[in-house]
Amino acid sequence: MDELDETQLKNHVDSLKQQLQFNREKTSVTIPELTKWIEEKMNEDPFLNPDVLKDNPWVESSKCVII
Repeated sequence: MDELDETQLKNHVDSLKQQLQFNREKTSVTIPELTKWIEEKMNEDPFLNPDVLKDNPWVESSKCVII
């Protein structure tokens, strides 16, 4: 690997400093939260609930026909 010049090293250090300031959360906390959010939104998902799809005016009423 080629050696980095001074400006590249400064940019790299700045990037690392910025990453250190980023607030991170443990996956043991975020995964259950995400799972709960998904389960709450399942009833609103038209792919999982065809009744919601019926209420969408933009859904095509007929299937595509290839000529």
